[in-house]
Amino acid sequence: MTKKDKGVEVKYQVLQWGPCIVHLKISEDFQTKLLKGAEIARKQKKDFRSNLAGIIKEEYSYENRKDYVDEIAQFLTVYDAAYQKWKSEEYKVKPEYILNSLWVNYMKKGEYNPPHDHSDFLSFVIFLKVPEEITKEQDDFVGNSAGPGSLSFLYGDGNRQSITYQSVKPKERDIFIFPAWIKHYVAPFYSDVTRISVSGNIMDSVKISQVRLANELAAKQSVKLKGKDEGK
Repeated sequence: MTKKDKGVEVKYQVLQWGPCIVHLKISEDFQTKLLKGAEIARKQKKDFRSNLAGIIKEEYSYENRKDYVDEIAQFLTVYDAAYQKWKSEEYKVKPEYILNSLWVNYMKKGEYNPPHDHSDFLSFVIFLKVPEEITKEQDDFVGNSAGPGSLSFLYGDGNRQSITYQSVKPKERDIFIFPAWIKHYVAPFYSDVTRISVSGNIMDSVKISQVRLANELAAKQSVKLKGKDEGK
């Protein structure tokens, strides 16, 4: 970047800091597909709450994650391109991903997600239905945050000269992709409506290799244990 100061051109650079978070829009077709899958999961009562931090009564796991892999893979391709540009460094080894979990959140009045992180490599959240009442709450809100129903990311410590969080007001068909380890939370809203969002966790190739190694070790140990039993 350049800036002219009293006729003198001064060159400067701002260092990238913190995690890479990418915001995109999904298509209406994918939105419809996810909503149909969500209703199936809801009718089948595939309760996923025991795996989650949310104070939300209705959270269900999608039955067939593979049905959504192609669309999600396209967003991960964009994330990879954005990440390399953000870091000013190309991948030495192109990452491989697997969709480890996929669930839907039917968030209602007063419900929320406390600050938490996830155990995988990448995570994402897609907002499928955002009632206008929530948008009005946010518009009427008086305060320094993004207000009711906002999605916030937290990173690092620092004074007010540092940017230590990002808050957004989600709109329909928004998707946010972010490192799974970053702390994030969702504020409650107070309108008597339901907001529908979908979340997922992505495992990377390193974790896959670790899982394979663990499985191989477990298999060898089971053989040895079996051999001891046979010898008795």
